[in-house]
Amino acid sequence: MLAALLSVTGCVTTPPATGVEDERYLERASALAEIQRWSLRGRLAVSDGEDGGSGTLNWQQAPEWTRMDFHGALGRGAWRLSVDPGEAELVLADGRNYRADSVDALVRRELGWRIPVSDLSWWVRGLEAPGPVDGRRLDAEGNLVELSQRGWIIEYGRYRDTDGVSLPSKMTARRAERSVKLAVREWSLGAVDG
Repeated sequence: MLAALLSVTGCVTTPPATGVEDERYLERASALAEIQRWSLRGRLAVSDGEDGGSGTLNWQQAPEWTRMDFHGALGRGAWRLSVDPGEAELVLADGRNYRADSVDALVRRELGWRIPVSDLSWWVRGLEAPGPVDGRRLDAEGNLVELSQRGWIIEYGRYRDTDGVSLPSKMTARRAERSVKLAVREWSLGAVDG
C-alpha cells in the first residue's frame, strides 16, 4: 500500500486538457510515469511556523521502495526514512528506530512534521498527486507554476532539463503555517542504489 502511494507509476487525476500548455503537461506527466526509478540530491527545509529543520536530502525512489537520507545543518538531526511494501521505518542518527504502516503518520508522530510525504513524491517532480486537484497554473511549456491540492499550495521556481525531461529545481509547498521547501541540485533518472 505504501509503495503504491509513493510509486512513480499510477494514474494522475487532472482537469481535462483545454490548451497547448495542458497537452504539454499531460505529455510530460506521461513521460515521467514511464520512469520507474529516480533520485535527487538537494536541500530540504521544513517548518510549522514555530519549529523546523533544514539540511541536505538524498532521495531515491523505485516502484517497490523509497529511501530518504537527511542530514541537518551542522550534522544535527540526521535520519533515514525507508518505505517498503506495508511498512515505513525511520532511523535516527542515534540509532533509535521507529516503524508504522503509514509514512505520513510515522513522520508526523516521530518528527512532528504534518506534511503529506506520500504526495511529495509527485509534487517534487512537478506533477499532481493522485486525487482531486483544486487548481493549477502552467507555463507555456506545460510545467506547473502553481498547484493547489489537499489544502496545500505548491509553487515552482524554475525547471531544468534532465535526460530530456523537464524537472523542478525549486519547489515550495505551504499550508497555513506549515511549509516544505526543496532546492534540487541534482536529478538522476534511471538506476538508483538499493
